[in-house]
Amino acid sequence: MMDGISMNKIKHHDLFVIIRPGLGTLHAVDTLDISGEDDLTFHLGNRFTIQSVEQDGGYLDWDVEERGKLYTKYRVQNWDPDSGGVMIKWVGVVRSFEGYKVSIISSELVELSGFCGWFPTLESQSQFESFTYDLVIDIPKDWTVVTPGEDKNEDERIRRYHYDRPIEDIFICASPKFELIQEDVCDIPLKLYLSDDFTHAKEELMDDFVSSVRLITEMFGGLEEENGGTAIVSPRGKEGAEWGFERDGLWVVGQSFCEYLIENDWKVGDLPKSLSLHETIHGWFGIGVDFEEPWLAEAITQYLEVVLTSMMYDDPDIVDSYFEQYHQRVLDHMEGEDRPIHEYTFLDDMYVPWYLKGSWAFWDLEFKVGREEIMLLLKNIYTDHLGRTLSYDDFLEIVAENFGSQEKDVVRHWFEEKGFRPKYRSLE
Repeated sequence: MMDGISMNKIKHHDLFVIIRPGLGTLHAVDTLDISGEDDLTFHLGNRFTIQSVEQDGGYLDWDVEERGKLYTKYRVQNWDPDSGGVMIKWVGVVRSFEGYKVSIISSELVELSGFCGWFPTLESQSQFESFTYDLVIDIPKDWTVVTPGEDKNEDERIRRYHYDRPIEDIFICASPKFELIQEDVCDIPLKLYLSDDFTHAKEELMDDFVSSVRLITEMFGGLEEENGGTAIVSPRGKEGAEWGFERDGLWVVGQSFCEYLIENDWKVGDLPKSLSLHETIHGWFGIGVDFEEPWLAEAITQYLEVVLTSMMYDDPDIVDSYFEQYHQRVLDHMEGEDRPIHEYTFLDDMYVPWYLKGSWAFWDLEFKVGREEIMLLLKNIYTDHLGRTLSYDDFLEIVAENFGSQEKDVVRHWFEEKGFRPKYRSLE
């Protein structure tokens, strides 16, 4: 895990949430069972406002210690670390619910982007703090809601879950109406939930996900049932660049990027683009094999996305087209900021360093050892470490065992040094 992230400080979140999608509002009460903290500070996303902080039925004062771009750091006054949990009440406004019109692909059941992110955490970057929670969602009677965890209540409008996941994994989707399409692919039950807006493209959408799952399975082996990924994808700007993340057993695709690809003949600019491929790869590399350093998972996945896109569209020239585009975007980024990849965090503009420059570690290595050898390396990593967490240092040693210490240094060079200096492959 990245430096500065504190694990397991919050033992339990007893979380009650009311979401009213039609009004775009969220109300929450979170009782934090915290141990070993004499000085209590916590971070809360700026989309939320604190109503009260309580302990043992009494109200505690708090001060704003730091205001960040995405979160505010609060300090709790006069709390007693020996008197049990602290209850934080907060409210927020969610201005955009993709859940209104959302297309969903899932290996189990899916769905509400819009409120996840920046619930109370002890560290500014610790959306990974482990915890369990009971989640209660109040939604309109005619809405469907889907979220990870086990439904423990017969009332369709109220869902209760007890789920041992990182804070970041509080994930919900909701919509008034869905059409469900199901297909088993490589022993994986895919479910496509379509809003009315996309029923005309249901064959295209399902074909894309089926092709992704089948191709990755052929390359690396089967996906364990409890793994899988979730993608919440939405465009950033006119170029249609996407944003997404993977979650347990789910593939979720928001309306915006889905609509963009359909309207543009499944291309971003002039380059073919799969809607599902990147996040589906994370079912194998990022969840199937977890990585302590998220930038390593993204670099591997971005490299594989380009290689597998060329296979999916049976066009080897796609690789060089992406390769050239990535090269220029990395150079443009470094004109404004040049730091080693491992120094970027989730709070930074990390897309180009983590994904594009990070994938160059593998483009460079591929030029020396060959693509087949890189793919064999990743297949062996998946086979040998499935269900485990792999650290960056462990990954370097695996590279050394397969290709030698010189190639290990090439990989280290890309992640730990500034600049853009290919060792083997360059455009000149």
